Amino acid sequence: MENKKRFGIKNIINLIIIIIVITIGVVVYSKYNFYDYMKGIREEGKTSFTRDTKEKYSNMNSYKIENKTYNDAMFYKKIMVEPNTAYKVTCMVKTENVENQEGKYTGGAQISINNSTECSSAITGTNDWTELTLMFNSNSRKEVEIGFRLGGYEEYSKGTAWFSDFKIEAGSLDYDKNWNMACFIIDEINVTLDKGNKEGKKVNLKMLDDDVNTIKKNMRRLEDSIVEMSGNKMTITYDIIEIKEPLTTLSYDEENEYFVAPQDVDDLIKKYIEKDEYDYIFVAVRLGDLSKSDEILVENWIGLRFYEI
Repeated sequence: MENKKRFGIKNIINLIIIIIVITIGVVVYSKYNFYDYMKGIREEGKTSFTRDTKEKYSNMNSYKIENKTYNDAMFYKKIMVEPNTAYKVTCMVKTENVENQEGKYTGGAQISINNSTECSSAITGTNDWTELTLMFNSNSRKEVEIGFRLGGYEEYSKGTAWFSDFKIEAGSLDYDKNWNMACFIIDEINVTLDKGNKEGKKVNLKMLDDDVNTIKKNMRRLEDSIVEMSGNKMTITYDIIEIKEPLTTLSYDEENEYFVAPQDVDDLIKKYIEKDEYDYIFVAVRLGDLSKSDEILVENWIGLRFYEI
């Protein structure tokens, strides 16, 4: 009888051990399982990928990238696409203490297409759950690798980013020959330069009445020229929106030095582009040549085209 008791206790202990092992296995699996996502890291040993059960946007465990020091890391998935088709990829992202090594606007938490420079806007700093959007055209491609990234194609980032609720939608052809455009005139730039050999220099430049009149004249000329150049196959309508709030940041890299990037004007124009749907956007600001202490006239149009702005 005593042997049977020992045998029963032994079975119970074994069962408890099995349950503990299974429980640990489930916890480990749920923490590190990225399903069929691949992981890409620029420099090994600086990044961890985990599933987070506490930081959630919805009921699903979020996907967490933590760059313990400056690095470029992403998890990505190959998807099939139809050639010459527009696509929209969205996700929710939350960030904590995200910083870019070189201060470039291309770094941060973002959606990217692997092995390309195509990406969404990038989020830095500490932010609650925010929607990110990447819009791209497949062109001649039949497959792309959609990645969720902390870093950038020419930038390293550190900090933590959580990603959740991924969604991709294919667009349909728009046969409307009219393009709706917006021209934003930023009346003033008021910045303190914090990089390069001009660090600490304050720059304040304002639009003149002649500048604004020139911009309006050029938009009217564009409206007429589009019809002529396209053989009456395309027309445009446009809004001219003058922004009194000054531009307070400029982006910087060694190749271009100081320039206006989409992230610099994003907060100024966001409320307008969220209210109305525009096919194309112009942003007009007055800049200068620091080496000559000379302003660049607004007749010199500079294109601003990046991600969904």
